[in-house]
Parts: sequence; C-alpha cells; structure tokens
Amino acid sequence: MGKITDENFRALEIADNYEDAVLSGMSDAEFTTTFARLIEEKNVPTLTIVENTNLSKSYINKLRNPSEKAVKPSRHVIIDIALAIDASLEETNRLLKLARYQELYTRDKAESFIIWGMLQNMPGREIRRQLQEKGLDGMFGEK
Repeated sequence: MGKITDENFRALEIADNYEDAVLSGMSDAEFTTTFARLIEEKNVPTLTIVENTNLSKSYINKLRNPSEKAVKPSRHVIIDIALAIDASLEETNRLLKLARYQELYTRDKAESFIIWGMLQNMPGREIRRQLQEKGLDGMFGEK
C-alpha cells in the first residue's frame, strides 16, 4: 500500500470511533486548490481549457473555486483537462489521486498512449490529435 493508505489504515485501526480517525488525502478542497494552482502556474486561461475540452466555462470555474459547492469531476474529465493544460504525467497523476481515482493506467491503450506522450513532453493538443487519429479518443465524448 502507499504511504497515505498505510497512515490512514493505522489511524482507522487505533480509532475508537470513525470520527476520531484523522485521515489524509480525503479533502475535495485539496483537489480544488491543487487544480487551481496548477492552472495558475501554467498560465492557462479558462477559455483555452473550454476550447480544448468538452467542458463549459462555468464548470471549469466551479472546479477551480473552493468556495463553490463541491463538484466531483469524473476521471476522464480530469484527464481531458490535464491534456488541455499540458500537465505532466506527475501532475496528472497527482490530480487523479487527489480526486481519489487510479493514476493513468498502462494496460489501457488510450491511457498508455497518453502516458507515452506526456513522457515525450508532447503537447496535450498533439496527444489528443493522435488519439483521435488512432480512434482512441472515445473517453472524451463528443465535442
């Protein structure tokens, strides 16, 4: 198990009541804060994300704003956004983990191509174009 999983397991083991267990990595606010910071660091305008994904501006803003009612994006939405902002493999996997999803998976053909493209420092737009050429872009839905 991973470090956080082990720590959480120990906290659950010693807790007399579930509410007493102090668990890590369970905060939706942590995802929102990390997501917003990443977009800011990469200096990607919301409109660019909207143009390169199947998401609306209001949805992107809800994901970025911790004061908004919590929105839980699907795993594929997180991957879609990661490509739109040219996130690295490490950044993408961190967002997936913070949202409590599995990291990119090498046994899935589309995801293994995404991993390869990110390791090659290929822009997300190019990864997406090649996924489309190979007929592997079904995870993103229709635009």
